[in-house]
Amino acid sequence: MMAKIMQISDELKQWITGALKNEVSPIALANALIKKGFDNRFAYETLFKIVGNEAIGTTEGQQIRYNYEVPEIGRKGNILHARDRDVKVLSRNEKPFVLHLDSVLSSEECDELISLSRSRLLPSRVVDTGSGEERAGSGRTSRSMAFRFRENELVERIEMRIADLTGYPAENGEGLQILNYGLGEEYRPHFDFFPPHMVNADKGGQRVGTFLIYLNDVAEGGETVFSKAGLSIVPKKGSAIYFHYANEQGQLDRLSVHSSLPVKKGEKWAATKWIRERNIYQSY
Repeated sequence: MMAKIMQISDELKQWITGALKNEVSPIALANALIKKGFDNRFAYETLFKIVGNEAIGTTEGQQIRYNYEVPEIGRKGNILHARDRDVKVLSRNEKPFVLHLDSVLSSEECDELISLSRSRLLPSRVVDTGSGEERAGSGRTSRSMAFRFRENELVERIEMRIADLTGYPAENGEGLQILNYGLGEEYRPHFDFFPPHMVNADKGGQRVGTFLIYLNDVAEGGETVFSKAGLSIVPKKGSAIYFHYANEQGQLDRLSVHSSLPVKKGEKWAATKWIRERNIYQSY
């Protein structure tokens, strides 16, 4: 059956807008359109055109937009100083706030992370926006694992380095996750922040930023794309991107929607640290 490719109707637009205001996940809406026979690209591009123009509901039900102050980190000067390493800022984007950083990890550190994680990889999962439970996701085809906080000397060293570079305490970071994408594998457009109704105040609250490190050079494909900003980052071993999408007022930046394009040749390894607004581990 051929996928539908058509212009969005006013009726469909109203349905999508209404669902967004009721805090239905944008990704769930895109998947629903695909199941109805719409072309994948049409479904995602249409949805995010609407998402970019819509307000998002906070936990108090107030409608707000993404006009908030981005963090000062990385906005002054082209060198960031960590306790054990100086990192060069390759580029800076304001809306959404994205820093592209060079040589965050050494080649040896990248290789060691891959070696330590390889035997622990499992199919990647996503969080169901209805139940809050983790499940397999059709838009995320990769394998992954997560180290425990301060699990070993290497992980702790990297966690402290990320804390220095972002300005957030290491205790605000989720366990360092390692991702492996094989040929043709991808992660379709998505947000890293939680829908407001899923935020758990007892476990660090909302995600506010993502620190993504590339652990190898990808022969072809595997770019990280911020479609609303026209940004495309090519994986380079040891480099990283840091993007920020939430603030203390609960405002969330929908321009932070991003994807990992399919690997066309070789494989892709990456390490991700999701940063919460508060200490994750204080209640444990």
